[in-house]
Amino acid sequence: MALLTALTAVLLMLAISGSIALNAMTEITIAANHRDALQTLYGAEAGIDLSIMRLRRTIDWSGVAPDPGGTVLVQGRLVDLVQVAGLAPRLNVTAWVVPDPNGDPDVLMVQAVASGGGGLHRGVQVTIRRAPAAPGATTRNIETILWRER
Repeated sequence: MALLTALTAVLLMLAISGSIALNAMTEITIAANHRDALQTLYGAEAGIDLSIMRLRRTIDWSGVAPDPGGTVLVQGRLVDLVQVAGLAPRLNVTAWVVPDPNGDPDVLMVQAVASGGGGLHRGVQVTIRRAPAAPGATTRNIETILWRER
């Protein structure tokens, strides 16, 4: 009888520890997927920021976005584009610029898509407007009209 009780207790502990281990592995996987999704979203946002930084120094926007279908402005691995160590090397970013559908030369749509590990893709679309140029200035202020994740 004591042997049966001991065997039942061992089996019960085995079942409990197995469920705890399974739960821990599931939580680790969920956390890793969440981390990868955030890194991919931040990669797309970095593509937008890099594009806006380049557009600040561009005098004539009509040459940047001549194609209504979009013109690629930033493309490559994020670690190479920003030249910062410690970034995930598997993040690839593409950002392109589309002219304003209403024809305003001071408004552009910038779209960026980042792809990371596990087949993740996140995108951001931003509509921006540049401020009038100050006399003698080499850069222009840019205001964000619309920002949305895709």
